[in-house]
Amino acid sequence: MGLFILNRFNGIEKYNISEAIIYAVKNSENKIMLWLEVETREEPIQTVPDTADLNMNPSGEITVFLDNLNLNKFGEMEFYIYNGYDEERNDLLARIYYFEHQEVNSNRLKLKYKGDGIFDINWRGVTTDISYYDGSKPDTIIEVTGEFTFEEYLDWM
Repeated sequence: MGLFILNRFNGIEKYNISEAIIYAVKNSENKIMLWLEVETREEPIQTVPDTADLNMNPSGEITVFLDNLNLNKFGEMEFYIYNGYDEERNDLLARIYYFEHQEVNSNRLKLKYKGDGIFDINWRGVTTDISYYDGSKPDTIIEVTGEFTFEEYLDWM
C-alpha cells in the first residue's frame, strides 16, 4: 500500500501504511475540500533508539482545496501548502500525529489519478521533531508515498 517515513536528526523511521483514504466535500465557499488520511501499522519497518520502545506509530492528514473535481480529467496535480495551520480557518491543513498532533509545514503534495478510485500519492513536509517538541533538535521531514483509495469516486466522475 505504501510507506510513511520520518527523516529525523538521529536516523530514519519507516512504517507500512495500513489505511490510506481520500474524502471530498463541497464546502460553504463552493470549493471542493479534498483531504487525505493515512494510518500506519503499529510495528515499524525501521526505528531509531529514542522511540524504539515507545510503541508509537504516526498518522497524518492533509487537505487541499479545488475549484472543481472531475476525475475523468484529473490526471496529475501538485499542491504546495506552506503553513500546516491556517489561521484564517483556525484549522490544521496538514498534520501529523505521533505523541501529539502537530502541524506539518512546507508541504508538497503530488496526486496522480490511476482510475477506479485509486490515487498515487507523494507527500513531503516538515515538522518539529516528533520526540523533542522544544525545538532543540532539527526538524523532521515526513515522506508519505503509496496508493490512496477514494471510495466515493463515482460521485465525482
